[in-house]
Amino acid sequence: MLSDIFEKGLRMNRNNVFLIHGYNGIPKIYEWLRKELEKLGYNIIVPEFSAREGAIYEKWKKVFDDYKKYIDNNSIIVAHSIGNEFVIKYFNENNINVKLYISLAGFSKYFEWEDKEELNRACRDFLVSESELENFKNRCDRRFAIYSNNDHIVPFNILEEYPKNINAVPILIENIGHMGKKSGLERIPKVIDIIKENQ
Repeated sequence: MLSDIFEKGLRMNRNNVFLIHGYNGIPKIYEWLRKELEKLGYNIIVPEFSAREGAIYEKWKKVFDDYKKYIDNNSIIVAHSIGNEFVIKYFNENNINVKLYISLAGFSKYFEWEDKEELNRACRDFLVSESELENFKNRCDRRFAIYSNNDHIVPFNILEEYPKNINAVPILIENIGHMGKKSGLERIPKVIDIIKENQ
């Protein structure tokens, strides 16, 4: 449950930015993004979902249900890794539309890694359909997909395909990895630039 003080803050400021994490939990860049976006007057919401073996769509849905009423046509979504598939599925199921969507290391095709059965299981669980991808194009006024050439999790060809699948503006940034905890990335100014340009 959300605290009364937190809920009051959300009601007062409808300019909400949601930072949706992926399989491994909240990435370090979200700490920096929160600080920078708060300076610009945005209200930042970072739902904390169960990670790794707890990354189960039905569990994440229940967590996000508490936040659903704070999303409107002026909201901004930034999603990392498998969090992108969560957003696509959840928005379609709940008929949600937003102003701006920014993907970080997003993907929509299944891939498999040897000796990483929990990750493979999560990829199967969050997998989106062609119709979900098609419908999602109309749920965000503007869409951007940031990815890198040295992602150690998602194959590059799948990263390249993702912006095409949702008609997003592709943004390749070299040598920033998967943008999660292991990548060591602490800031990503391009996200701030996109938000400023699309206010």
